[in-house]
Amino acid sequence: MTDPPSIDLGESVAILGIGSELRGDDAAGLELLRRLESRTGASAADRLLFVEGGVAPENHTGVIRRFDPDWIVLVDAVDFGADPGSGKWADPDDLGGESFSSHKSTPAMLRTFLTRETGAEVALFGVQPAEIEQGEGLSSAVTERLDDLAGRLAETIGTSH
Repeated sequence: MTDPPSIDLGESVAILGIGSELRGDDAAGLELLRRLESRTGASAADRLLFVEGGVAPENHTGVIRRFDPDWIVLVDAVDFGADPGSGKWADPDDLGGESFSSHKSTPAMLRTFLTRETGAEVALFGVQPAEIEQGEGLSSAVTERLDDLAGRLAETIGTSH
C-alpha cells in the first residue's frame, strides 16, 4: 500500500475518473468521481477539476493542462486482491504492465504521460472490483462502499462538505 499523497489546501487538483460504464465494476472510478464531486463544498471548487476520462483518459489532457494542476489524482478500478469495494492508494509501477480494464493505457503509462504533459504530481486511488464483465451497473459490494471511499478521497484532497 502506498501512503496517501500530501496535498496542501492551497494546491490545485485534477481528479480523473477512469473506466467503462459498459463493464460492470470497471465504472467504479467514474462513479467515485461523481460522488466526490457532489460532496465538494463551494470553497474548494476553484482549486478542483473533475474529469470523466472514461476509457480514453489521455484524451482529456488538454483540459487538464489548461487547468494547470499541482496534482492529478487518477481514480480507477484496480485489482489488488482485496475485498470488493476496498480502496487504496497504489503505486502504478506496482500494478504490472497489463491493464485488465477496458482502457488501453496502464496506470504507469498514464502517470508518465500526464507528468510529462502537465508537470503535475500524479497519484492513483484504486477501487477493488468484484466483476469486470460486459453489462451495465456496479456490483452491490462496490456500490455499498463508494460513499466511504469518497469521504477518504475528500479528506486527502482537502474538500469540505
